[in-house]
Amino acid sequence: MIRQPSSAKQLYAWWNAALSNPDMPRHEGIPEAGFYKTRLCRGGPWVPVRLYVEREIDPETGELLGPERIVAECEGERRRAEPLWLHLQPISRAEFDEITERPASIPCMAATRAAVDLTATPMRPF
Repeated sequence: MIRQPSSAKQLYAWWNAALSNPDMPRHEGIPEAGFYKTRLCRGGPWVPVRLYVEREIDPETGELLGPERIVAECEGERRRAEPLWLHLQPISRAEFDEITERPASIPCMAATRAAVDLTATPMRPF
């Protein structure tokens, strides 16, 4: 039996549903592919997190050669998705891109493990 890779529609189904219904049930230890945000410390800036599927596919047959694994990309680094999963908030791809670009224009947002003191550096809401 040939094991077919999951389609993008299947992989992103939970995330798409969670964008319109934030109360979607989550299961601990079972992360879902999509675009998210989290804070790495209390009062810190939002950090973009992308959960994606990593898999090996035979180029000739298109068959999966191993299991599909959900992996997290946070701060440009690959991480295990399970420890982050329950702390993530689903966001649109546009918001993900905006949060990704924010540290370049607002330097205090680059310190992701430090609280942002808005009394010292006030800024307009996004």
